[in-house]
This record gives sequence, structure tokens and C-alpha cells, in this order.
Amino acid sequence: MTSLSLFVAALAALQAPQTADSSRAARTDTLERVTVRAVRAGGAAPLSERTIARDELQRGYSGQEAPLLLTRVPGITAYSESGSFTGYSYLRLRGLDQNRVNLTFDGIPLNDPEDQAFYFSNVPDFANSVQSVQVQRGTGTSSFGTASYAGSVNFQSLDLAAATRGGELQLSGGAFDTRRAALQWRSGLVGGRWAVAARATSQQTDGFRRHSGNNASSGFFSAAWYGNHDVLKFTAFAGLSKLRSSYYAADEATVRRDPRDNPMATDERDRFSQVFWNLQHVRAVGAHAVWTTTVYRQGAGGWFDVRVDPELWRFNLSYNWYGALSTFSYRRGALAFDAGAHVMQYHRDHYLEIWPRLDERSYDNTGHKGEQAAFAKLQVERGRATWFGDVQWRRSAFRYVPDKNAGVAGPNIDWGFLNPRAGVTWRQTAALSLFASVGSVRREPTRDDMFVGADNLDASNAASILPLDHVRPEHVIDYEAGATWTRGAVRASANVFAMEFTQEIAPVGALSLTGSPLRVNVGASHRRGFEGELRWNASRDLSIDATLALTDARIHRYTDAASGVTYRNVRSRLTPGCVATQAAAWRLGHGFSVQAEARELSASPLTNTGDRSAQLPGYVLADAGLSWSRGASMVTVRMNNLFDRLAYGGGYASDGTNYVFPFATRHVMFDVRRTF
Repeated sequence: MTSLSLFVAALAALQAPQTADSSRAARTDTLERVTVRAVRAGGAAPLSERTIARDELQRGYSGQEAPLLLTRVPGITAYSESGSFTGYSYLRLRGLDQNRVNLTFDGIPLNDPEDQAFYFSNVPDFANSVQSVQVQRGTGTSSFGTASYAGSVNFQSLDLAAATRGGELQLSGGAFDTRRAALQWRSGLVGGRWAVAARATSQQTDGFRRHSGNNASSGFFSAAWYGNHDVLKFTAFAGLSKLRSSYYAADEATVRRDPRDNPMATDERDRFSQVFWNLQHVRAVGAHAVWTTTVYRQGAGGWFDVRVDPELWRFNLSYNWYGALSTFSYRRGALAFDAGAHVMQYHRDHYLEIWPRLDERSYDNTGHKGEQAAFAKLQVERGRATWFGDVQWRRSAFRYVPDKNAGVAGPNIDWGFLNPRAGVTWRQTAALSLFASVGSVRREPTRDDMFVGADNLDASNAASILPLDHVRPEHVIDYEAGATWTRGAVRASANVFAMEFTQEIAPVGALSLTGSPLRVNVGASHRRGFEGELRWNASRDLSIDATLALTDARIHRYTDAASGVTYRNVRSRLTPGCVATQAAAWRLGHGFSVQAEARELSASPLTNTGDRSAQLPGYVLADAGLSWSRGASMVTVRMNNLFDRLAYGGGYASDGTNYVFPFATRHVMFDVRRTF
């Protein structure tokens, strides 16, 4: 059944008299899932996407941060600073960094509005509370929050109504003194009206790199009430992370001698907590429409210590973020219409203390940001064609309140954007469909971009920072075309893309004192390429999954402000020309199964200067696992980096030296699960 017909069937069922609990669970679960459809892409949408269900997310899962679970999506690369499963992990999509990817949870924005980033390390075991995730590549469809510039990643919370009543205990451990214990429970639908899910997790690791470990805990809670025409759902998660810092890379020569080297000192640490909650009301309006309204609040706070010889500086951050969003979805026959609106207010305090005088603040400033946005999407079927149109209006405003002794007035700036998209999907046969689309998206710079990496603005650096518009918004026009072919046990998809940028805000390869990458406008640039997927259930016991992404990313002309040198037709930083993955799962019988996976990346530049010596080497990494299950128990042993290769996931170059973040060398992890 298509998503449109499933949607309409659920609404029609809601008009019917109350029936048995099993039937009620089916339709309330369907209505529950409608809450993310306004920002997700349906099956007929003309764009490049992949949706990963919970079963696939949980395959080989031992507590990894979410970016590390998405590397089977074409064009995604990921790594963690510690080299292991946790500790500030990052993804790149088509070579574009994470703060240019729209991240949402049940349609609610996750990217921090100031710096447009989300740190999964603050909410450990986050992926354990996710029902599914959809990755859209390119400008995709309209969403809430940070612009969907490189793409979007939408997480869906656990389904409650359709869940089987019971719990699960997960125990993981292995290399680098890694340990995790997670206990979760779901009630299923109780009395045809209520459902609850909860999880608590504790985990710790020393990290692959020396003193790069993390001691962390987290919790998740969700409860829903299901009426005849309404769903009211509350969801919350919280986390606490205590990290030993490793956000500075080690020089490549040192890493070759000692892959676990960490140039940061043992007293450079951080501690952050994060809390998220939302209350969502879903209302069936007649037989064809659904109205969803959500209010949410996020808060995070903590500190990180950085040695600025001879002193140890403590940077403190604390933010509060409130918002509301509403969507309206209508499905009838060949017509599908979605509209949404979002408003939010946010502020984040920044202040510095210097050891040991932690009761004295060297400065104290606050950044405020507000946003209003609205979108409308229309999808119409006409014969074999499905036509799609989407337009988003978005306004974002930033206001800075300086320290009382800064000696500067507080600047402010605001931006307005109109982001249209259009496309068509053509069903050539029952097995083959084709699509083409074009989208235009503009995006504002982050606070770090505007402040050139500085955490405080005062009279000493105002001349190099003000006015705030010296880094201008960036613009991309994204052309996409592709095909999907499905027959029997085989599903294959392929697409080509051309992302044409104006004033791209590109990283120059250097880091600020606080570890954030420095970025500037580079004028005209492009990213063009091919992406393909093959999924084959070769037999009842064997499945194969392969992806390939080929990308040509170039800056047409770029002048380095520090040296005054102009570079032409240079490759874009940290964008490999080829990314390929292969995975296989084979059930052996008697409860045993084998999983194997390989990832291959070609070399990528560490700078935007065309310097061939500033390269991140290509690599091939392979993992393998053996699982055994019987009844309510399952045990998995996994060997990562099977052939013990030295490989790097990220890095930067400075003064002729390459600095790299290594992946962990060969190591073993295990996972034990028991349901009850």
C-alpha cells in the first residue's frame, strides 16, 4: 500500500466506531507516523533519499553516535575525534560539513541556531530511541530549522502504539575499556488509549586516542494518548557527557609512529548536558486531512577547558531554546498538500573563566537568535507523472549582547530567504521510475563564521569582525535526476546531481582557539556527481547492499586573504572523489549469522589551495561480525578494522604540516541483548 493510501485509510479508520485493540493499534500507529511526513519525502517525491528502518540501525549497534551509523548512505562520510564510537562525531554529506545539514527529530529542529551544529555526544545512545531515519541528499524538501543545504537527516521517535509490550537489556563492551548498559521498556497499546516507552543508559570508554574517553549517561521517555480523532504525545530525552578532549588532530608523522597520540593535555576536558522535550497534538480533520501542532524546548550547558600557555581557560556555554511548529497535511485521490509554519526564540550565554579563579569571569556575552518560517508543498498525479512543487519562506535574525566592559555596541543582523523547489517523477513501468528536480536554497553564516572563530567581541578585535555581514549568505541551485528500478528481490537506484554555488562558505582548513573550523566566502564553486545503490536479497539467508558516490567538487576561483594568492579550479576540502561501501549479511542456521562490511574512500584535499602534499590519504576499511540468537537472547561479536589499516577520517593542514584524526586500529566489540 502506498503512503498516500495508507494515510487516507488511517484517517477513514479514525472516523469509524471503536474496534478491537489490534485494529486500533494499527490505525493509531499510522496516525502517529503522519507527524513526520510533512517534512519527509514520500515515495513519489523527485529527490535522492534513503530511509533506514530501526532493524537496520540496530544491526551491529553497540552505542555508536548517530553519524557513524549512516555511512551506508551514498555520499556520507563520518568519523569521531576520539577514533572510537563516541566523543564528538561528525558527518559530511557530499563533502559538505554537518552544520549545513538540516537535522530534525519528529520534524523538530536539532541544529543549534547560533552555530547550526548538533553534538550527538551530549545525548549518548540517542540512536537507540530512533524508529527510523531518512537522509535526503541535496536541497531535498522544506523542513524546519537550519536550511536543508547539503541535505537533511530526519529522525523519527519510537513508535508507541504498534510496539509489543516488553523490555530489553543491552550490554556492550570491548576495546579501549568500552562499556555500555541500556535498559528499555515499551508498554504497547494499553486499553486502546495509552502507550509508554522509556530507556536509561550508562556508558563509558577510554577512547582510541589517549585520554580521549567519555563517561556518559542518558535517558529517554515518551508517552501518548490516543483518542478517536486525536493523538497527544510527549517525548523527552536528556544526556550528560564528561569528555577528555581530543578535538585537535595530531600531525601525520606522529600518528604513523603512534596512532593513539593526542596532543591535548589530560587537564583539557569538557562536561556538557542537554535536555529536550516536546508535546505534540495530532488531529484528524475529516477523512482526508491531519493537523499537527508541536511545542518544544531544548536546553544545554557546560564547559570545556583549553590550555592557552601557560594558563588553562574554561569556556562556558549555556543555551535555552523555545519553539512551536504546526503542519497541515491533506491527501485525497491524486492530490497531496502539506503546509507548515515555525517560530522560535533562542539565546546562548558565553563566558570565560581562567583557572584557578573560576569565580571570576573574564567576559560574559550572549547571542540571541529568532526565526520565523513557513512552507507549502503540492504533489499532483497526472497519468504516469507526479508533479511536485515546494516553496519555503524563512527569516532569521541574530542579536549580540556584548560584555559590559567590551567597549563596543551590540551588533545585530537579519536575513530573509525564499527557497523554491520543483520536480516530476515519471513511472515508466511498474518496476522503473524516473525523476528530475531543481531546488534553490540560501543559508546564513553561523556565529563562528561572522566572528572569525572568536568567542567574544570587544574593542580589541572589533575591527576584524565588524560589520557582521563580511561573511555573506551562501546560495546553491541543485539539479537532480535519477531512476529507481525494483524487481523481485533487487532494488537499484541511481542519480546524478549538479550543485552550483554562489558565495559558498567554505572551510579554509584552519581551526579557531576553541576548535571550530574557520570558513570564508569563496565565490563560485560546484559539486557534481553520481550516486548509486544496490540492495539484493540474494536468497532467504543472504542479503547484499552496495553504494557508490562519485563527486567532483571544485572552487572556480578563491583568494586567500592571509597571503593574497588567488587559486583557480581547485578541489574542495575534505571531499573525496569516490566513496564506496559493500555490506553482506548471511544467516548460517542454528541461530548463527555473519555480517561483513567494507568502506572505501579516495584521497581528499586538506586545503582549498590545490597543494598536492596537503592530502588526506584514501583508505579501505573492513569490519566483520558474528551473531548468535536463541529465543529472547542474542550475542554479537564484531571485529572492526579487520585488516588493521591505519586510516584517517578527517584533518586539516597548517604551515606545511598535515594534521589527522585516525580511525581506531583493529579491535573487538561485543553486544549482549535479552528481551523480556
